[in-house]
Amino acid sequence: MDFFNQRFAFLLPAILAGVVCHSAIAQESGIDPATLPGLVQDDTKGTVSGTWTKSVHTKPFLGEHYLYAAGGEKQTVTFSLDVKEAGVYQVLLSYTPGPNRTEKAAVLVHAADGVKTVVVNQMKKPEGPYCFQPLGEFKFEAGKAVVVVSAEGNMKGVVIADGVQLLTAEQFKIAQAEVPKKPPKLLPALAKNNPPVKTPVPAKPKEGTKKEEPPQQQPVKFVRKAPAKQFSKLSSAQLDDLLEQNIGGIKNSQPISDEAYLRRITLDLVGRQPKLPEMDAFLADERADKRALIVEKLLASPEFGVNWANYWSDVISYRTPQPELTFLSYTTFKRWLAERFNQNAGWDETAYTMLTAVGKVGDNPAATFVGFHQGDKSRLAAETTRVFLSTQIACAECHDHKFVDMPQETFHHVAAFFVRVNTKLPWNDSDAIIVSSKADGEHKMPGGKSEMQPIAFSERKVDLGKSDVDRRTELADWIIAPENPWFARAMTNRIWARMMGRGFSEPVDEIGELGDRVLPEVHTAVAEHFVAGNFDMKDVFRLVASSKAYQRTLRDPDSTNKDERKPFAVIAAGRLRGDEVFESLAIGIELPNVTPSPTPATDAVRFPPPPKSTRDLVSDAFGFDPSSDASNVSRTMQQAMLLMNNEQIQKQIDASPGSGTMLARVVESEADDAKAVTRLYENVLARKPNAEEIELAKKHIGKVGERKAAYEDLLWSLVNGAEFLSRR
Repeated sequence: MDFFNQRFAFLLPAILAGVVCHSAIAQESGIDPATLPGLVQDDTKGTVSGTWTKSVHTKPFLGEHYLYAAGGEKQTVTFSLDVKEAGVYQVLLSYTPGPNRTEKAAVLVHAADGVKTVVVNQMKKPEGPYCFQPLGEFKFEAGKAVVVVSAEGNMKGVVIADGVQLLTAEQFKIAQAEVPKKPPKLLPALAKNNPPVKTPVPAKPKEGTKKEEPPQQQPVKFVRKAPAKQFSKLSSAQLDDLLEQNIGGIKNSQPISDEAYLRRITLDLVGRQPKLPEMDAFLADERADKRALIVEKLLASPEFGVNWANYWSDVISYRTPQPELTFLSYTTFKRWLAERFNQNAGWDETAYTMLTAVGKVGDNPAATFVGFHQGDKSRLAAETTRVFLSTQIACAECHDHKFVDMPQETFHHVAAFFVRVNTKLPWNDSDAIIVSSKADGEHKMPGGKSEMQPIAFSERKVDLGKSDVDRRTELADWIIAPENPWFARAMTNRIWARMMGRGFSEPVDEIGELGDRVLPEVHTAVAEHFVAGNFDMKDVFRLVASSKAYQRTLRDPDSTNKDERKPFAVIAAGRLRGDEVFESLAIGIELPNVTPSPTPATDAVRFPPPPKSTRDLVSDAFGFDPSSDASNVSRTMQQAMLLMNNEQIQKQIDASPGSGTMLARVVESEADDAKAVTRLYENVLARKPNAEEIELAKKHIGKVGERKAAYEDLLWSLVNGAEFLSRR
């Protein structure tokens, strides 16, 4: 194909879509602002506030590129032009049109008689010369003429900011008459390689020619929809009444001690045991409502977000395979999630943002969920329903489900929501993974001929031909809707499982027919409380933590007493996650987090794995999938060997003078063994020892004969005991 036909083949899709501006200019580079009449400023000279993305996808445009943004606070581009003479000028806005643009781009013109707002439909091609849309005549004084393109209130589509032009009435008249007759002059540096093209003759694109990627559509900004029916909130007393009706023994149960409550609630909310000053202050507090007050303090702590970001990162990462060319790092994602949780953003908004996200993971961490699954439609179908709805459909990918009424088509209708997701994986930098959209494509079942319509469990149907972002937005809207019972129940089931020893349904990521379900009436009431509170996670924690049911003493869940075998008649002890074990070691024995130097790349190993810190080693050994049934989480040889042999841990179990350890300070400062033993118990187990434990410790010290060695034995036994590694 000759040069002429190649260029036209490139432009043909845009011409047919009606998005090429006047004269159907065929250009690869931007129009040179210096060659245009009047006062002109393109986006490279504007003042940008917020997050705007550069693009050259749609032509023609002004300067080196144009900017686009979906919307949000402080999302503006300000153009300031030097007006030499006061007078009336025609203001023109440059933008590239397209089907994913907004219909309501706000342009604020700061004229002599005040600020005036012009709304521009950027889906339509501009009516002025080249890619300029006339906004009207405005009076300006001599000095700065300010025009602001704003995406702050934008709700749908993207806002384009490319440039602004001011023309006198005479200049505008000439431009309207003369400019369409001649091509624009391109930027000097690029014009040589991209000469203007005369009126082209249509030609079919050569078979196999790669199509230009369309401008990337941005997600619609989240807006919470009002529920169709009224949902009721619960008080902790009402929750206790419900449990009393179903299992009994709640109202007359004995609450746990202040020590035990503080450790339990601190672990549940911020993922660590309490520090000694916190313990002393809480035990000394004589206020009747001190338990409610400590709950509020922990919920307000930045550690709350960090802890539950770790939890949700594990929920996703334990089922996400590592790609071949990079190592998936969840650090950026955890920081984003922690901020969301600490800001108390609704879980519906967070889930919506994760499911609809586009862009680079490092710039938009919400894209982690889709990006780390590499845009794989099958994995995304299975994990989206499992993570956000606690409903597993993966078994229906290859055949009808064997145990429930779920035909194979159910899975593939959900997969069709993700068929147009596109991801770009870099080498060895997961923050550089980019989530974008394919221009077309439909999903078919293996061996099937018909295209599968995106359908979510027969509840939400999307027409074939819809864009990637439109499909994911429709799915996300349905998932987070107040009327969708699975979404609220999925989250409340996970919170309840952590705080009460088991979920209303086990495992926690299966609340359907295959789950071991108990107390459905209570589950429904807690889920409706969650919806009524606009999906406020903290409010669910507050509800449970203040109940008598939560504040009971742990008992053996395998008791032969039939009353104690009822669901939630007892609260079973649970295992600490890997990150919780590290945090408790950091507090209990002041374990430092040491990271070795990176391993250099070699010809044999081009991408050496990142070095593992002390935190990483502890998390690897003690970590487990939070969605697993508690009965499947067990002690391992790896855990035992790490506690016994890890270099950093062993350094902290050293009572030698000059070692600088917590143990050395206790042994040196406390000559009274009873007091020294008490200090160790408080540091490591967040409780005081009883008289029997003090006596056993003193006997061991006397038997060993060497005080330093005896205290090292004692600290080692406390760290390696089941109590330290358990939530009780």
